[in-house]
Amino acid sequence: MSEAGQIAVKAMGVIRRPRDGALLVCEYDGPDSEPFHRLLGGHVEFGEHAEEALRREFLEEIDQEIDRLEFLGVIESFFRWRGSDGHEVVFVYSAEFVNPLAYGVEEHEILDEPDEDSRVIWRDPAADSPPLYPDGVASRGWVSR
Repeated sequence: MSEAGQIAVKAMGVIRRPRDGALLVCEYDGPDSEPFHRLLGGHVEFGEHAEEALRREFLEEIDQEIDRLEFLGVIESFFRWRGSDGHEVVFVYSAEFVNPLAYGVEEHEILDEPDEDSRVIWRDPAADSPPLYPDGVASRGWVSR
């Protein structure tokens, strides 16, 4: 989350499991909001390209390397989180795991957020709920098969 009045620049990845088309997402189910899913990724640091940030975030979050990144587009998102308004610009890429065994892991703990009420799971390709963020990623067809 960014400081109040600040715009966060983020990079997020669309990864599909080859055997069933499930989408890799971070699942939030904490006391501050209703359950939701979001694409994996995070903040782009100053001087870093979005593609580099996405590779770094996957290593930090689930200790997995990604490759074959393909730029899908940009989403500007306004939201409310933990009592504050947020504004982010998200670079969205499709990607694949370097290690094919990563597709067989059903659930990942998020390594750089051990105290959060979240985990990384595979979302059923037909799921309509919980909501998927950033808002608009589904309507653009970037996460459909």
